[in-house]
Amino acid sequence: MQKVRIPVTVDPVKSANKKQTFDGLVPAKTLSRFQGLLAEVCDSDPEVKVEFGIDEQGISYFAGSATTAVKLTCQRCNMPFAVDIAAQFAYAPVSSRQGTDELPERYEAIEVNEFGEVNLHGLIEDELILAMPLVAKHDPKNCQVDRDAMSWGEIEEESKDDSENPFSVLQELKRK
Repeated sequence: MQKVRIPVTVDPVKSANKKQTFDGLVPAKTLSRFQGLLAEVCDSDPEVKVEFGIDEQGISYFAGSATTAVKLTCQRCNMPFAVDIAAQFAYAPVSSRQGTDELPERYEAIEVNEFGEVNLHGLIEDELILAMPLVAKHDPKNCQVDRDAMSWGEIEEESKDDSENPFSVLQELKRK
């Protein structure tokens, strides 16, 4: 089956009523914030699956996943390494007039624009950014820097006799 491009914006309520499903790609070049966090520009497009529906409470929702393989910079040895990023999401559309108090915990609220649509590409980009590791590091056995051999330097102890009192100038002024 050939992968198709995921639409940029969708009307989640209409799509939920039709029980639409999208299985395709989001062009990597459109995810500029995500690309800025990577060690190398990602040429492969993230694979995305999104399904729309109405749950047993009558709430319109959409849920899905996004996966991609990228190269990040190791924070220990400063070398690039490959990592797979996978994001899972579930949203329920709300308008600015509607409250989110009655929304079940399994859904995140997402506000629709004035046309009743959501920016699906922006949402997927946000989810991929959130799915990135907080501190990108190689597996310790694959890293060029041995964490056990790291040295952080030594602090020499100062003797109290050698140090000058920083308030000695004030004592001299007080005597005058």
